[in-house]
Order: sequence, then structure tokens, then C-alpha cells
Amino acid sequence: MKTTRTPDRNYFTPIILFIISVLALGAAARAMASDDSARLAAQYATWAGGKANADALVQGLRSGNAITISTPRAGGGTSLAGFTPRGAMSQAEVADALKRARASLSRLGIERPSAEQIQAAIIGGEVEVRPGSTTMVSGAVGLAAPPPTGSRVAATR
Repeated sequence: MKTTRTPDRNYFTPIILFIISVLALGAAARAMASDDSARLAAQYATWAGGKANADALVQGLRSGNAITISTPRAGGGTSLAGFTPRGAMSQAEVADALKRARASLSRLGIERPSAEQIQAAIIGGEVEVRPGSTTMVSGAVGLAAPPPTGSRVAATR
């Protein structure tokens, strides 16, 4: 008669503890990254026109996903901007990009920018410095690449 031996419980304890510690470290790392993103967004909330805009900028730049922001216009109405950055960025790269974008607008005398001005400072473009007067800025990061030349895009009518 063949006997089957049941593995000792102590054999599995180190494996279980290892798995638990890996899961805990992953959760802690995600929480720290989230805290860092929240702190960075808080630094730029006033400049970006509010917490929602700052959160959208930080999260969009971190993930490389589309960013949409809006700010009120001085004469009424809303300034809207939407863009997709070239790709995901590290927390340090996001902090640097936002710092450079704010500095480029500040050099132009813009301390409370519109959504369009923020967009231009981040990806490049024309910035209205006063009514009827614009200047080009190079942008702190690039825009997502357009479709390759000659690619076929379905037309809708």
C-alpha cells in the first residue's frame, strides 16, 4: 500500500508571507505615487485654474492619456483646451514640465493663464499675451505624434 505524505504547514508559511509582503509593497508604492501626484497637483491648482485642472494635468502627463481642462474667461465664457501628451512621464518629469510651463508663461507676464495658454505652454503653440497680440512658445513637452503620412483615415460625411 502506497502512503501519501501531506506537506508540512511550515513549508508553505514562508511562501505565503512572501506573497503577502509583495502585495503590501505594491499597494504602498501605489499609495505613495498617488500622494506624490496629489501634492504636485496641489502646487499647481491656483495656476491651472483649480484642483480639477491640476489633477487632470498631473494624471494625464503621468499616464500619457488625453487631458481636458477649462478655465473661466475674464470677459465671461469658458476657455477650453484638450490635448494628448507624447507619452507617459515619471513624477519628476511631470513636475519639471509643469514648472517649465508656468515659468514660460510667467516670463510673458501671465500668472493666471487660460486653458489655451496652459495648453500652449505644455505642448507648444501660440499664446495670447494681450488682446490681439500673440507669441509662440515651444512647450514643455511634446504632443502625441500625428498619424503617419499616407495613412488612410475613413472619412465621414
